[in-house]
Amino acid sequence: MAKKQQVEFLHPNVLLVITSKGIILELYTPIRAELVRKVGNLPKGTKVYIEAVVKDKTHKILYCIGSKWYPYHHFKVGQ
Repeated sequence: MAKKQQVEFLHPNVLLVITSKGIILELYTPIRAELVRKVGNLPKGTKVYIEAVVKDKTHKILYCIGSKWYPYHHFKVGQ
C-alpha cells in the first residue's frame, strides 16, 4: 500500500501563484484581484484587494476582502 504524503505551508499574508509559463510567484498581501463573476454585493469586474488568505475545513482557499471571506474561484489574481 502506497503512503500519501501531504506537505502544506500556509501563511495568511502570502499567496503562491503558478503562471502559465510555470513560474512560481510569491505574492504578499494586499494582493490586487478582479472578480470573474458576481459574488454577494460585488459585481463582476470589480477590482479588490485581498487582505488575507486562509484554508477552510474542506481545504478550500478563502480570501478576506473588506473583512468578509470569499472562495478563491470568484477572483482572478494579479489584475
